[in-house]
Amino acid sequence: MPGSLSRVQEFVWTNSRRSAALIRLIVTPMGACAMTKFTRVGLLCAVSLLPAMALAQEVAATPPDNSAGLAAATDAGVLEDIVVTARKTSEKLQDVPVAITAFSAAEIKSARIERLSDVAKLTPGLVFTPLFGRQNQLPIIRGAAQSLGALNVGVFIDGIYLSGKGGVDTELNDLERVEVVKGPQSALYGRNTFSGAINYVTKRPADEFGGTAEATVGTDDLYKVQASLTGPISDKIRFRVGGFYRSFDGWYTSAIDGGKVDFEESYGAIATVEFQPVEQFTATFRASYSKQDDGQPPSNVVRTNAFSGTPSGGSATQPRNLLYVGELPSIAKNGVTVNTRPVTGLPGGSYGDREKTVRASATFEYDFGNVLLTSITSFSRRDAEYTYDGDNTVCDRTGGCPNFGFPFAPAIAQGKSDFALSSNDGYLRDLSQELRLASTGNESFDWLVGIFRYDNRTTGIDRGITIPSALAITDYTAAAAAYRYPRSTFVTKSTAVFASTTWHATERFSVIGELRYEYESQKFEQFPTRTGTTGSTAVFDLEQHFDFVTPRLILNYKPSEDALVYASYARGAKTGGFNGGLNIFANQRTYEPEYANNYEIGLKSDLLDQKLRLNIAAFYIDWKDQQAACQNPAALFPGASSTNRTYQCNVAASTIYGTEVEVAARFSDWFSLSGNYAYTHARYDRFVDDSLALTLVALGQPAINFDGKHLPYVPDHKLVVTPRFNIDMGEFAVEARADLQYQSRTFVRADNLQNFGDKTNVDLRLTVTRDALSLQLWGNNVFDSKRPVAAVRFFDSVNYSVAAPLVTGANRRQIGATLGYRF
Repeated sequence: MPGSLSRVQEFVWTNSRRSAALIRLIVTPMGACAMTKFTRVGLLCAVSLLPAMALAQEVAATPPDNSAGLAAATDAGVLEDIVVTARKTSEKLQDVPVAITAFSAAEIKSARIERLSDVAKLTPGLVFTPLFGRQNQLPIIRGAAQSLGALNVGVFIDGIYLSGKGGVDTELNDLERVEVVKGPQSALYGRNTFSGAINYVTKRPADEFGGTAEATVGTDDLYKVQASLTGPISDKIRFRVGGFYRSFDGWYTSAIDGGKVDFEESYGAIATVEFQPVEQFTATFRASYSKQDDGQPPSNVVRTNAFSGTPSGGSATQPRNLLYVGELPSIAKNGVTVNTRPVTGLPGGSYGDREKTVRASATFEYDFGNVLLTSITSFSRRDAEYTYDGDNTVCDRTGGCPNFGFPFAPAIAQGKSDFALSSNDGYLRDLSQELRLASTGNESFDWLVGIFRYDNRTTGIDRGITIPSALAITDYTAAAAAYRYPRSTFVTKSTAVFASTTWHATERFSVIGELRYEYESQKFEQFPTRTGTTGSTAVFDLEQHFDFVTPRLILNYKPSEDALVYASYARGAKTGGFNGGLNIFANQRTYEPEYANNYEIGLKSDLLDQKLRLNIAAFYIDWKDQQAACQNPAALFPGASSTNRTYQCNVAASTIYGTEVEVAARFSDWFSLSGNYAYTHARYDRFVDDSLALTLVALGQPAINFDGKHLPYVPDHKLVVTPRFNIDMGEFAVEARADLQYQSRTFVRADNLQNFGDKTNVDLRLTVTRDALSLQLWGNNVFDSKRPVAAVRFFDSVNYSVAAPLVTGANRRQIGATLGYRF
């Protein structure tokens, strides 16, 4: 140890000036740890920062290779090397002056990353909220949360944008890596990368024949098989094909009819062909197909519990609690209040979400020597058809539930649960073309220029039905025939030009500038598809146009080969759009773009011969013209549900700042520890809620001051700790890991009246490998946390339709095993 100690002393002495700056950056996350209550989070926070405080531990004899990565360790005992393409060029992760969390193929298998929710669990600054099953997925990066409109996070597969909230939570199979890029990427990506981007990169064909096969079984009747095959067709053509099948019975059953609620069945295939007739030219063709047949989200309306008053349209002799205040309850496994049994005339034939997706792309690359030409052409279409229980409740009061028109109208019968259907049948079609030129030489200036064209068509027929409260429905045919079934079509076309340049002022200092100009046209059409007596008769044919410029400037300094510090400014922009709601006014049909100015400083460092990695980023976001979910008061549209009165509007502004820390340490050949921590202070500066305001007036309560309120779904603290043991037992290799995750409480809406409480989750993995065979025993949520995963403002059909939270149950404990074979 004397030699090791002297090297540590030399490191600290020669880097004292850099250490002083580093200490200032570390103060914020450590201070945040100290301020948290001394429970599990305090312990976990301390553990996650342990590697940074253990610099005097054993130093590796292996010299550094100056590579990057925050995942597993290599055979040489140093931390893993990951190359990313987040800036549309191949770079080592630790050399990129942008905050990125990346997962390699090995880490994806080790951590069992299969869905976007798995990525979010392990990524600092990223949270995931499934608002309405797969139909409305909500990834949030750095607190930029929204519930309506397009996502603030762009999701891509092999550089191709995935449109719609329902298409981003795809089954992840045969991936080379996942990249989570934080902060606005509008300059290079455009397309709603307002707060960041998530890139899925699939594996490319190999020069030699090989393949993989896996079979998984788990509790709650989980079954999954997947396989891939790759190799050469000739000396100029290579291929890769893969496929999967997955079925799952779900965790929840209906309290109304005992049927399965959140079941899933899906399958898909992907094929890639790579053609390289000469060394300078490569053509890559990809095609994929997937189909899914899912149940409904396990969601319940939770009865209001506070502020008794007279509901809008209700009787003064029948006061009701008008608001829910406090922590939201969990959902019992057999307590979901939705109908699941098919009824004659039900739109779609049964309850559930049915989708199929086709994607195809062609990528051409030609290397002219000092310039690389890249063309990416893509097509995708997702057909989505769903029918959900539209009220998520049941009359559970003895003698029945009061109805509008009380005391003259009859009470709602006890046990009645069919008040409404939420149903839609439509598709999303995307066409895109990107063409770019990039320098490849080692010049004083690196540059990239490109043009991008995007064409999207989203069409849906609203088949929603509201059932008379006094009617017991055994056949929906007559009720459905009365509805006009409006068809809505949104067409978006955009053209963008973008550029990036890097000036290498010295060997250690560089300046990076990026700029994008985008012009977008939008069209909205709506009309009834059939004659009827119920539903909207409105006909719309509207158009609007937007254009905006989004720059980014980065100052990048490398004090040594193993460290990088940077500072950046970026402007994020997200386009406006149309509101298609049924119960909104003419001046509420459109909303405007939103903008954010983002400032960031960061450090990336490999220490102690690449045995320790410490990455830190601090950011500040000034968010203006913020798009938010607004709602017309119930009194303006008597009898209309809260969802039909909801629309997108620019009434908010927010300030967000925080710190993200990622640490990985290799203590020995058999033990490593990694972790990350994110502190996100996301608060409103301004917000308007007309519906809530009128409710508070009716109650004689003061108006809510939204200044300083938390943004929805965003925790102040999020922490991940992953201890990992790798043991070589001769013929067998054993890896054991635990992923411990904690996040502080989050809120449902801007009023902060309802919250989820804090969440703690533990996932365990034990993998045994012998030659080509592997067996992984795994457990997700092993302590069976019941904390709900999502909630939105909804309505209570058996309580005068007062605004009440619709709460989605947790992903419960699941235990399983995966047997794999590679050749």
